[in-house]
Amino acid sequence: MNSKTSHTKKRTFAISDNIFSILLILPTLIVLGIVIALPMLKGIYVSFADYKIGNLNDPVWNNFENYISLFRDGKILLYFTNTIVFVALVVSVQFVAGLAVAMLLNTRIRWRGGIRALLLIPWTIPSVVVAILWRWLVHEQYGSLNYLLYKIGITDTINVSWLLNPNLALAVIVLAVVWKQLPYMMVMLLAGLHSVDQSLIEASKIDGASWYNTLLSVTIPAMRPVIMTSIWIAVMANFQMYTIISNITGGGPNDATATLSIAAYKTAFRSFDFGTGAAIGVIWLLILAFATLINNKISEKYNNDY
Repeated sequence: MNSKTSHTKKRTFAISDNIFSILLILPTLIVLGIVIALPMLKGIYVSFADYKIGNLNDPVWNNFENYISLFRDGKILLYFTNTIVFVALVVSVQFVAGLAVAMLLNTRIRWRGGIRALLLIPWTIPSVVVAILWRWLVHEQYGSLNYLLYKIGITDTINVSWLLNPNLALAVIVLAVVWKQLPYMMVMLLAGLHSVDQSLIEASKIDGASWYNTLLSVTIPAMRPVIMTSIWIAVMANFQMYTIISNITGGGPNDATATLSIAAYKTAFRSFDFGTGAAIGVIWLLILAFATLINNKISEKYNNDY
């Protein structure tokens, strides 16, 4: 009888603890619901409605018309392609450059601490300032980059119109974003290099492995969790990149650098077609959700192997 009573009391306390835990996180859940869930649900709803400047208080349900119009004129495919190309270029360049710089700073070079501090400066500069800086660097008449390239003989004119050429405009925003985000990638990879077991590297040297083979077969596999996390954070950040692209090219010329974020903004707040802008946002959300699921599966597989 006493045992049964004791068991009942323990169960009662367990239930009370669960309720207490829920009450503790309830304010956070309410705030998240208000600032994240409700706007997201409203965005999904208006993506199926005719929601423009003339009927902001009375959206008219139009089924899939917003989505059909996006795929009918092929614009959404252009925006998606631009986004994928932009993200792939930025992440690949900053990973290779970040790994190279991290490996250099992992050696015993002079003024290593000072160099690390200097390389972190671009990370501290606001994105708007970075965009203005790079816009002036590539200015057709006054840009110092044009002058430098002309002086060393790479270009035959001092007035290169970077932002009027689709390929050059893409190159400019990629360089600007890489310059801004490289310090973060460098810090993450440098931390990963510090976590590598040095005995493994010494063993590979004793076995006669070259520097290149040691890097591919020992260092990078040992850094795999850090590398995957760094790359995924970079992919997410650049999939949502708006400020630098908007302030350098504005999505031009002729939508050549218009990513999903730029397209959603221009459609909603310049064309005042909030329904179609929300539809772009929903497609964007689905792409990120799908990519997140794939990344989680890959990470789970590699973590199990690791």
